[in-house]
Amino acid sequence: MMSPVEQALVTSVSLNVVDTRLDDAARRCRPLVASLGAVSLTASRTEVDGPRAGVNLDLGLTPASPSASGGEAVRQVVAPLLERFRWGRGDLDISDTAAGHPWGFAAGPERTTDGVTPLSVSVGAVGDTPEEWWDPPEWLPADAPVRSVRRRVRRLPAAASDDDVVARVHARLTAPDLDTALVRCLSLLGRADVWSVDLHPVAVDGGGVWGLALLLVLPLVDVSPQAPFGTGVDALAAEFGFLTGRLRRSPLGVWMVAAMEADRPLTEDPTVEALYVRTGIDPFDPGPVDRPVETREMALSEDGPDEAELISAIEEALRDAVRVVLTVDVVGPVADATAVVRDVVGLDEEDIESVGSETLADGRRRIVAHLGATLMGAEEVLRFVVASSALQPWELSLPESADGIATAEWHAPAGTSGIVRIELNAGDRLGLR
Repeated sequence: MMSPVEQALVTSVSLNVVDTRLDDAARRCRPLVASLGAVSLTASRTEVDGPRAGVNLDLGLTPASPSASGGEAVRQVVAPLLERFRWGRGDLDISDTAAGHPWGFAAGPERTTDGVTPLSVSVGAVGDTPEEWWDPPEWLPADAPVRSVRRRVRRLPAAASDDDVVARVHARLTAPDLDTALVRCLSLLGRADVWSVDLHPVAVDGGGVWGLALLLVLPLVDVSPQAPFGTGVDALAAEFGFLTGRLRRSPLGVWMVAAMEADRPLTEDPTVEALYVRTGIDPFDPGPVDRPVETREMALSEDGPDEAELISAIEEALRDAVRVVLTVDVVGPVADATAVVRDVVGLDEEDIESVGSETLADGRRRIVAHLGATLMGAEEVLRFVVASSALQPWELSLPESADGIATAEWHAPAGTSGIVRIELNAGDRLGLR
């Protein structure tokens, strides 16, 4: 059963704004923010090939607790907006959610005034919109000093490809109302790389604290072991006062993630407390990662593909791939070899191609895992993994030629039980010869 707060009706007004920059769209909507008494704002640029141009913007109004109940309560809340946008009662549809609470949606004729076009109005119980929010992802480390900066976030759109880095910037500020908070955030909204924004109160008890989230899309360029997300992310981190930050995942899959967080004092201007980055997708997105498969055309005969051509195509696909093999020696029982591999390199199970184990003559358990392929160089990927490991120091043996095998090795102190030795090997088609 939902609490009275969760049962309060929250109204969202969706608009399309003619401006292409988020800061210009926010300025244009300030009169509506004031006249509607809006308490939150979410906005995103539209996609180039989408049905609309400009910026799509949603204003969240103060939750209402009308005297009526059910569908009549929704009608009471929506009525002033229907009149304002010159829509009729027939433009409102009312239904029940899965929890049995009323839900209203209104969309009438689109009329543009001063560059702003009202698109729709939705009304529903606060507790019926959990899909709009994401919790902090599980890959974030359990660093106690920065847990306080983490919070649930609103789902935001971003048009990004696999060759882009999506950066999520979290900040807080103090302001008496949304309009004032919005003005204080305009300089950040004017960035050319900002795709979407969410601004909402994080203290509903009159504390006047606002949470700002920005989703930025940057090209993945100038990648190196020192700058695994490219120089653009390094510059962004420096701009907001962060060190590059240690990676939370290995780059052995098709995507990487990293987090930079700091507990900082609140001010009237936005205080950036966290920067999260991920290749190709919102760092907080909990959904599965699409793994695109490269396709190539092949001439087929009536009897099927030519065997020589098929072998040539496979070899071509593997030519530029560096493969990584992990060897872990353990003293003592091993309940789950795959779990040991996951803990050592911080990978999801889906990123581990195969795991095998054997008992050596001295009683140690040896685990050998094939971790998949990467387009990073052998030396590059090993330096990357070693730099992100909590185990130090490592001994690196680097190849003299680009197609050689790079090796990194770690040894535990003498007399240690558990993991006593780790070896990483990276090379061209390693393990497939």
